[in-house]
Parts: sequence; structure tokens; C-alpha cells
Amino acid sequence: MGRHREPGGLARAVGVFAGLTALAAGGVAAGLELERRIVGRGSRDRDVPAEDFFGLRSDGPAVTTSDGLVLHTEVDELADHQPLGDGPVYPELTVVMVHGYALSLDCFHFQRKHLRGRARLVLYDQRSHGRSPMADPKSCRIDQLGDDLLAVLQQTGVTGPVVLIGHSMGGMTVMNLARRHPELFGDLVAGVVLLSTSPADLGEHSPIRGIPGRAFSRVVPPTLALLNRVPELVTRSRRAGSDLGFVATKQLAFGTEVPPSYVEFVSEMLAETSLQVVADFYPAFSELDEIAAFPVLAGVETAVVGGQDDTITPIEHTEVIIGLLPGADALVLENSGHMALIEHHLQVDEVIDALLVRVERNRREAA
Repeated sequence: MGRHREPGGLARAVGVFAGLTALAAGGVAAGLELERRIVGRGSRDRDVPAEDFFGLRSDGPAVTTSDGLVLHTEVDELADHQPLGDGPVYPELTVVMVHGYALSLDCFHFQRKHLRGRARLVLYDQRSHGRSPMADPKSCRIDQLGDDLLAVLQQTGVTGPVVLIGHSMGGMTVMNLARRHPELFGDLVAGVVLLSTSPADLGEHSPIRGIPGRAFSRVVPPTLALLNRVPELVTRSRRAGSDLGFVATKQLAFGTEVPPSYVEFVSEMLAETSLQVVADFYPAFSELDEIAAFPVLAGVETAVVGGQDDTITPIEHTEVIIGLLPGADALVLENSGHMALIEHHLQVDEVIDALLVRVERNRREAA
């Protein structure tokens, strides 16, 4: 981006802190002064025909969690939608999509659009995300997310076979369910797709070059506490539609030149996630250890997708998962960032399609 003078004083401090915070949330902010100096308003004028990214909607039942929270759910019933193209239809299958940190169920836009009318789809917003209500900070841990997924399966009319698709923190949620409820896998859950996720040791990882993972993990909590005292400064740098937010999201979430509307889509989801939610969930990643889930997951059809340039859940973590699931259909995408399900949605859809074919084949053979 060329040379620029370092911001001074408060602006520089806010820029550094905002950058750390937004990175932890899946976005990035480099400071208010940087926005004025190096980013032009014309940087995203060229675009492809717009997708209605927040336009796919359905009603769903109120799902009450074990601690009394009511999650926002949406169910795309098979009979209510006409499938796109000539792909196979799976009237017996239910596909449940579980989104990641600082996102919402809308992140599965392309997969939902692709599968509507071909299988029954269940989507929900994780606690404190999207349209679901804020949760007690003490409950914002992966074990509780696993319990929430169990509640979704129990309260949305799922009878099986079920395919679980988890992206990022959603993949961790699926792993947790497998580790703590192995009895569900094989009879009810027949397939799992893990997208851009990690099984453990995220506390050892830093998305900022030059800052060791342990140091990054130590600095984020106090940084978040400080930023919560000056929310108006951070809000401006994270706001959806800001040039800084656009450039930062593009650099962190994607590995290739994607249509600007894709970047705006992710940026808007990130901007809707409060700093409080970022802070509440962050400790969960340092505590993460779902390695014990993999003998259970190995008993069902699995697929794994990771991006070579993912700075949030690095490709080494995908490679660990592939090693733990030698029978999985594995795809490593070159030049892909963390949001592979958007950036390379056609390839991700192909992986999901192939897994659905295998699950349906197994169902028919067992019938």
C-alpha cells in the first residue's frame, strides 16, 4: 500500500488496539488516521451483479437451550423451494449448518442457495450472534455451543439421516457434539463437513505476523477491555461500508481478488458483532481441545476443506484434521482465506454434494 507516516498519540494507540480486536473477531482495523490517508472511496466501485446476501429467509421453531436462551432458527423445508439446476434431491436427509465466530447463519448464503429444494435445511444463529439474544459471558464456551447444537437437533424436527456442516467455530461446535454425544453419530448424524476450522491449540496461533501466538492470546483480553471503554472510536473503524473495514476484511478473510460485494457481505456480518461478544468468546479458543472427537467422526462420512492462506484457522490445523480423518474427502484450496465457503463456494459446494451422495448411498444400502 506504499509508505505512510505512523499515526501518532491516541490515534496510533486506538489503531493498534482496534487492529488486535478486529483480528480476534475475524475483521481488522488499522486505525482511524490510516483510513483517511491511504484508502480511496473509489476502491470498490467495480462489482459483479449483486447477490441478495441477506435475502434468503425462512421461518423456524424457537429453540430453547439448556440454560434458557431462545435461539433464532430457520428451516428451509424441501417442499417450499424449487432446486437450482438438475442436481439430485434427498427427501430423507436434513442438512444442519453451523456458523462461526462473529458471523451469522447468513454466511452459508451460497450453500443454502445451492441446496434449497434438494434437502431439508436447518440453520441457526449461535448464541450472542446474528438474531439470537446475548448470552451470559460465562456460557460462551464450546461445550455450551455443543449443547446448543444438540438442542437444535432435538427441537427442529430432525429425524435423520443428518449432515452437519460447520465453519470455523461451527466446526468446533460439531466436534464438541461428537466428543460429548458419540451415540448420535452413525444412527442420527450420518455425515460431517468441516470448513476452515481447528481441533485444538488455537491459543498457540497469532493472525498477526511477528506476534507469537501466546503473546497475542495474552494481549487480546486487556485490549478488549480497554476498547470497550472507547466504543465510538472502534465502531467507526469497524463499521460496515467504511473503506478501512472493507480493505481490512478483504485482507483477512480472502486470499484472492473476490467481487467487492463478497467483502461487503462479510464486513457487514463482522460489524454486527459487538466488542462484548468478541470478548466473551475469545477465551474459548485458547481452551479448545476437541481431538477426542475424531474417533467418533471417523465412523461417519466426512469431508474437510481448508484454505492455504487462512490466517484465522491456519492450514496446519486443517492438515491435522486430515491426518485424524484418513477416510475423509479432503480439499486444500490454494489462494484461499478463512471464508472459503464464500470465496470458493463452487468448490465447497462440490465437496458437500459428493458427501451427500455418499450419505444417501449408505442410507439406501442400509434400508
